[in-house]
Amino acid sequence: MEPSVWKVVIVLSLVVGPISTKAGTGSNESKFVATHEWQEIKEGEAIPQGLHVRINLTTGKKEAKLLDPDDGGADSSSLSMVPGEKLKDHHVQGDSGGDPQTVAGMKLEALREALKDIPANTYEEEADTDNTVRTRFKSYEQIKQELKDANVELKSDSEIMTDLFSRFDQALQKAAGTPERQELDVLFEDLEYLAHQIDNALQFIDRGGVEKIIWPSINRTDDTQMRTKALKLLGTIVQNNPKAKVALIERNGGSNLLSALGRATTTDEISAALYAFGGLVRKFPFAQKQLLTPHGYSVLYGVWEKKVELKVKVKVLQLIADVLVDYGNAVAAGQSDSTTVEQYRSTKLPDGLERTEFCKHAGTFFHQQKAALIPEDNLTDETVKALQACKQLCHETWSQCPLFRHTLLVLRNNLDHRLDDDGELVEYRREIKSSIDGLLVDLYGQPKDEL
Repeated sequence: MEPSVWKVVIVLSLVVGPISTKAGTGSNESKFVATHEWQEIKEGEAIPQGLHVRINLTTGKKEAKLLDPDDGGADSSSLSMVPGEKLKDHHVQGDSGGDPQTVAGMKLEALREALKDIPANTYEEEADTDNTVRTRFKSYEQIKQELKDANVELKSDSEIMTDLFSRFDQALQKAAGTPERQELDVLFEDLEYLAHQIDNALQFIDRGGVEKIIWPSINRTDDTQMRTKALKLLGTIVQNNPKAKVALIERNGGSNLLSALGRATTTDEISAALYAFGGLVRKFPFAQKQLLTPHGYSVLYGVWEKKVELKVKVKVLQLIADVLVDYGNAVAAGQSDSTTVEQYRSTKLPDGLERTEFCKHAGTFFHQQKAALIPEDNLTDETVKALQACKQLCHETWSQCPLFRHTLLVLRNNLDHRLDDDGELVEYRREIKSSIDGLLVDLYGQPKDEL
């Protein structure tokens, strides 16, 4: 069925008395035998009274059938649209010997002309000019004035940000009481919301927001909550925003951020710092070259020794795994252009990880967190996936470490014993167990049942 072409089938339905398709009533006329199905009335056939007769203008033939009870014996006519060719001109002669056939008193020619006026499913758009646009739509200033008259103030993102900057300075100048604390929290939330848009994030940097808001807040040694919110805001600014990353590096933001991560001691603050640090270095080899140095790795490994929640420590392992995967994808043959390959190679990421004994530190962390990982299916899954991403670099170290293998087997066997504890987690636990089995095979061959 072709949707672009349609034909009109015009069906004339009548209930008539005896007629003949040929003038005169000779004795040689064949007799029409009516049924409840439409049949063509052949030339010269006479039909009895009380039949339902129609003329199909597509074929130009007359058809008849017995009158259905639902028809009610009344004259009727119908028009329908069906897929096919365009309407053809069928010269169907009436019984009178050549007069044009009519439908409900309308001549066919007039009917065809009327059909031309039926609108198609296309609509012509009014050609807009500058005047019509100004007439039909209100300007921003008009809307703003009307809302102002209704005691509703309309502001653009830029105007809102200007207002937030001013309010922030005023809040910092006041004493650190409860009202001011709440005001600062609201300001950080509003700024973070705006910074999710790339243009707003760049505008925040251009207006000196890093120097005026983020660095002063991060350096407030007596206010952990404010430092945490500033780090979250910074992380939002640099997430998937290459220009913001470059601007932050130009403002010595990398070293300041690394120092903030090293000073952080609480779960929330370290989590926010890792969020910002990861947003800056991921897929940005220039920042990796500056920050993933022996000092940078020392700060990252140091998080594993702090008394914070396990989920934060796992984030460190995930961050290193992510940059290592990015490096491998970039330098793989034919995957990137020569400039990108050169930028990633200049970071010397694998060499830096080896010199700082990342594989040894990661293995120790994994073994030390064995008991904490057992009941945490999600963290176990994230940890094993991060270890898999690093297995090529650390194969030699981990394959020769009995404690590493022991930890994998403990986690695997505990998952196996808990498969049926929760019906909704059965498939997820099986996936984690399968990942552990794969890592065991890669490092040690087929795992044994005993510990």
